[in-house]
Amino acid sequence: MTEKMYEYYAKQDVQPTYADFSSDAELSRYAQLRKNVFFRLSLPLALFQGKEVLEFGPDTGENSIVFAQWGARVTLVEPNAEAHPYIRQYFSRFSLESNLTEIVTKSVLDFEPARQYDFVDAEGFIYTVQPTSAWVSKLHECLKPDGIALVTYVEKYGSFMELLLKAIYQTALRHGQGEGGIETARHLFLPKWNSIAHTRKIESWFMDVIQNPFVRMKYFIDPAQLLREMHAGHFRLYSAWPNYKDVLAMNWIKGEYRAGDDNEAAIAYIEQSRLSHVLSTQCLLPAPSPAISSQLAELVGIVDGLIDNASETNCLRAVAILDELIAFLAAGNIIASPEDAAKARTILTMIKTAMTLMGQGKVDELTTFCREDSVFIATWGMPNHHGVFQKL
Repeated sequence: MTEKMYEYYAKQDVQPTYADFSSDAELSRYAQLRKNVFFRLSLPLALFQGKEVLEFGPDTGENSIVFAQWGARVTLVEPNAEAHPYIRQYFSRFSLESNLTEIVTKSVLDFEPARQYDFVDAEGFIYTVQPTSAWVSKLHECLKPDGIALVTYVEKYGSFMELLLKAIYQTALRHGQGEGGIETARHLFLPKWNSIAHTRKIESWFMDVIQNPFVRMKYFIDPAQLLREMHAGHFRLYSAWPNYKDVLAMNWIKGEYRAGDDNEAAIAYIEQSRLSHVLSTQCLLPAPSPAISSQLAELVGIVDGLIDNASETNCLRAVAILDELIAFLAAGNIIASPEDAAKARTILTMIKTAMTLMGQGKVDELTTFCREDSVFIATWGMPNHHGVFQKL
């Protein structure tokens, strides 16, 4: 697929993130949400005062205007020219025109920086730019020494539930449950959608997830591989959400620092956290397990394949993997509270039910399951990861 994400949304004739902030109060509420995110990433707001920020893919500029409020001078690289008037309107409306340095109509890889920046932001879309090494190199080119890059991306294991929802939707279509489109999605998933606090309609979520061609395994990023790519590109991990650093490690703070050792320790912790990412609950392995990682990767691959083609054989294989994982948890082989361990087993059992119903083609029962199963309704996975990296 050569289509870029901004082209996908352009075909839908929408600006995917446009919030139409019209008052200081509305912007303030959004800025507080951003402040909370940056707090979790250990990024103090004072970091941006008087600094040069480069933002890739700002869309209509909601995050950009917050950076400007924090005192940054922002350069925005947005390939969709139709978004530019929205950006300029925001900066004018909130009297921050002096903080907007430039809007450049380029893609990430086509952008040629005339100078280097203190902070580079690439949120939401960067995982669709492939290969990963290309955008890692571009970040390095754009940053000053010791500069910081924030990327958000769709993670391979944490996105299992989103793939499952897409597979359920396609299974329903293959068995004649509706003609497709939002009405079929509404029939299957409206109770799940209504179970969470949201500020947008299910139609928007349907476009972002169920219809989105970029919500597929071939685009997803394995964070362990990302850390290897970032290290090779002369970056070190600063922070992440969910956490990638070994919070249980005990080392002398004045001990010799080796970026390579630090990176390998983070990779090991990521591999210990694979189940946590899939199930969106604490489920830490005591040590990296290639066997568990392999099972989870196979499970993700099976569900991704079910989006395109039904396969009773693959569903049976998925059920077998889930049985092994449930037995593994039941044996107490994880670091988790009793409540989290029980929750993890319950989620795996729920997924097993969904896979069984899909494999058997029992679409009426599958529909009832989607609308009524409390565990299914409450489980969303951990698809979106945030990584903060410092240029070495």
